[in-house]
Amino acid sequence: MGEQSTVRIDGCPVGHVASDDRGLAYGDGIFRTLCVIDGHVVALESHAQRLRHDCDRLALSAPPLNAIVADIDALCGVRGRFVVKIMITRGSGGRGYTPPLQPMCRRIVARHDLPDAPRIPLTLAIADVRLAEQPQLAGVKHLNRLEQVLARRECVARNAADLAMCDASGQLTATTMRNLVFSDAAGQWHTPSLARAGVIGATRQRLMASRAARHDPVTECRMAPDELKAFTGAIACNSVGGAIAVAAIGDHHFEYSEAMAAHATELLEETA
Repeated sequence: MGEQSTVRIDGCPVGHVASDDRGLAYGDGIFRTLCVIDGHVVALESHAQRLRHDCDRLALSAPPLNAIVADIDALCGVRGRFVVKIMITRGSGGRGYTPPLQPMCRRIVARHDLPDAPRIPLTLAIADVRLAEQPQLAGVKHLNRLEQVLARRECVARNAADLAMCDASGQLTATTMRNLVFSDAAGQWHTPSLARAGVIGATRQRLMASRAARHDPVTECRMAPDELKAFTGAIACNSVGGAIAVAAIGDHHFEYSEAMAAHATELLEETA
């Protein structure tokens, strides 16, 4: 048997996409990133729910879950630790913004090595790059991610592992690649509202569901950076790195972030 493929397109081991693909031309599509550990897809159903949600928001045909699982099995096998990126585009559509009336959506599934997670709490400055506010796209992990690309360039320029990001109104939204969750002195958890900008991550949703099941829901709210003094703990989370303690954002330091991160990790392990 030859070397295992790292990319499958519509179920075939192909390493290239058509030049008229609308995901390439216009960012007309969505993506999700998940972890596969020794053949086990971490929180598969949570990712599938977000993928279906995002496809629905863009009027894309979501692929059947069994097709995605077949791609992952073919790419990852039963041993190893991988990141899998799933992209759904509107397929080929010729020149012009207007989408085809009957698009043939394209499924692209790619395998990458799982990177090491940060070992120390994050200290986050606030990025100069801001997130545009577009309520119709807010929360959707669409393929138009130029703001995050610019923000990651800013991370490199500032020698920062990550940066916190605000929306165009100056409200704290997320980091360049993670959602944010905070705890107050009473132990109540809060997370920035993503009704106007940002990406709703599957890990954030898993934490919110776990807390709600314990009758201790996470409150979604608009928050400005100068309101962080109300919080004593903070974590940043995504599907690749899990929950990571945040030591500080800007000038505000959090005393209990590592305990919060440990609890969040326990919740995520329960729903893995």
